[in-house]
Amino acid sequence: MPALTLPTFPEDVPTHPLLIIDYRLISARGSHEIDRLWEAATKLGFCLKNHGVDEEVDGMFEMGAETMKLPLEEKMRFEQGDSGMSFG
Repeated sequence: MPALTLPTFPEDVPTHPLLIIDYRLISARGSHEIDRLWEAATKLGFCLKNHGVDEEVDGMFEMGAETMKLPLEEKMRFEQGDSGMSFG
């Protein structure tokens, strides 16, 4: 399979900074990181790292992969219809 190549990002499209907030520093009550979190939460937006749930997220992806490997008949036992009441 060929490598995925993406086009370059256009120079004339405005962007917005996205801060990366370190949860370990927040947990340690680092005042600078707490200030950065407040700034990001109230003005910019942010990405949280070192939050400690990586293993749980990995487990969810593994469960999803296992579910997709099931035979269609087994998956259809849990089919929720097309009424718009399914979230995910």
